[in-house]
Amino acid sequence: MNPRKPYDGTRRNLLIAMDVGTTYSGASYCLLDPSVVPEIQTVTRFPAREHVGGDAKIPSIIYYGQDGSVKAVGAEATQEGILEKAEDEDWVPSKWFKLHLRPNDKDEDTVDQAIPPLPPNKSAVTVFSDFLRYLFQCTKDFIIQSTPYGVSVWESVEDNIQFMLSHPNGWEGAQQSQMRRAAILAGLITDLKEDHGKVQFVTEGEASLHYCLNNGCVTPGLGVVIVDAGGGTIDLSSYEPEDSKSDAQKKMSFREMTRPQCYFTGSIFNVKDKARQYLQNKLKLAESRFLEDIDYICDCFDKTTKLTFKSPDEPAFIKFGRARDRDLDVGIKSGQMKLSGTDVAKFFEPSIQSIMNAIILQQKSCANKVDVVFLVGGFAANDYLFKTLTEFLKSTGLNLCRPQNYSNKAVADGAVSLYLDHFVTSRIARWHYGIKVYEEFNAFDPGHAQREQTSEIRLATNKRMVPGRFSTILSKNTSVAATTEFRQGPYTHFREESEIWKRSPMTPFKIYCYRGMQQTPKWFDEDADNYIALCDVEVDVQAPAQLHRNVLTGKIYYEFEYSVILSFGLTELKAQVAWIEGGVEKRGPATSIYDN
Repeated sequence: MNPRKPYDGTRRNLLIAMDVGTTYSGASYCLLDPSVVPEIQTVTRFPAREHVGGDAKIPSIIYYGQDGSVKAVGAEATQEGILEKAEDEDWVPSKWFKLHLRPNDKDEDTVDQAIPPLPPNKSAVTVFSDFLRYLFQCTKDFIIQSTPYGVSVWESVEDNIQFMLSHPNGWEGAQQSQMRRAAILAGLITDLKEDHGKVQFVTEGEASLHYCLNNGCVTPGLGVVIVDAGGGTIDLSSYEPEDSKSDAQKKMSFREMTRPQCYFTGSIFNVKDKARQYLQNKLKLAESRFLEDIDYICDCFDKTTKLTFKSPDEPAFIKFGRARDRDLDVGIKSGQMKLSGTDVAKFFEPSIQSIMNAIILQQKSCANKVDVVFLVGGFAANDYLFKTLTEFLKSTGLNLCRPQNYSNKAVADGAVSLYLDHFVTSRIARWHYGIKVYEEFNAFDPGHAQREQTSEIRLATNKRMVPGRFSTILSKNTSVAATTEFRQGPYTHFREESEIWKRSPMTPFKIYCYRGMQQTPKWFDEDADNYIALCDVEVDVQAPAQLHRNVLTGKIYYEFEYSVILSFGLTELKAQVAWIEGGVEKRGPATSIYDN
């Protein structure tokens, strides 16, 4: 681990990271005091969990009343008294709500069927915002209660808070935009453009890498695969160390080796689902009276049996009832159901096989050698999963490790570390990014000849132009450093003199990405469904453009030359427009991709 330097800011600030998971959530924070070495703190006390020492997670559940108001959140929503009240007052539960934000994927119909619907008149963003508001309040209360002079400390930082929100590897700008909207609705930030930067994003894989680095788990010189095994998704990321530039710069740094992956094969979609199918069939076939308790029995399996299962050679038990509950035909005795270890092992097979295949795929796609696999996330707590993966990976030459406290706080703590430490210096572009342009017609170009009927004469220049060309700014699989900019242009825009260009913005244009299989995408009418519009970018010109006269018609136009710039910053892609004015480059405001 690198020694962290004292905070070099001039005033106290607060950094809060929130990890809203499919099934469990948590938060971490760091008070940034000038000249003081920052320390990452974990929120370990939540309402209805006060008696549990050091528990850094709460269930991702919200109960709504019939009027749409929030009634219970987190651990409060799982108390026995609350459950009875919820039933009496007809409250509506919302769980796994995070997955409603996920990218659309036509191959994930089974996921759609498995995810519970949202409460009436509630959007995924609204529910997410309600949970963020609650998690923020819990963090505020914890800081005030656990910090000396907590109230005055909070008052000194409440207007200077930076938020880090984590999300699965497969999520991109569209999901980040929705999460930022949720943060605005939750009151974490305002909707002013200058406030949008107070929310930054981190993938769960990258956050987990930072957690491992801070806990001394990653050995310098070794390539690593991070497997974040959660309830909803299995996220995989691969990194390799970079050589320090000099002996004076001993900072540990890593770069992404290949595109991270995200699979909807977490424990709720496989282990719990397979267990439910088995138990329901078993109870139904025996006509057991406990069939009506199937939901509760499955919940008990998910909370205890699934986590403690160790071997197919030993029986497993689901404790769900009272001492007198008994049905020997289905293995129920003294309020618990006995299951064969072999049957329980079958519940795990789809998830374990998915993780195995994903690790091998990551390993093969990495140009350099991978030595270690780190297993984190709530599902990683299961010893059978860890043992099975360990045995499998021996034949591949990979070592499997679980860092300390991997299941409770890896992502939230790691998200804080990403902001403080920036261990990852470059990432891999997921897709091709670019804009739609016209090209001057060339009869000898097969692509132009094929599209001659769509070509048109531009009045400003009397040149025949072919529309619909994809001009790539950033290519798929390109290694992108946080500070690197990708520029394309110059492009020329014309506007008639009568439109009075002076001090008015140019018509917005769109940034697109191509998600198909073509190695070098060229035309929007080829594989058209895989060109996705991401955001609008405006050129806020505060000076008159150059005058241009059409030599044939004598008509005068305003001519404006500009370039388009893409940059990653931390983990969020942004677009800008640059132009030359008075010999000096000017830039318009940066627009977050998807953040319209």
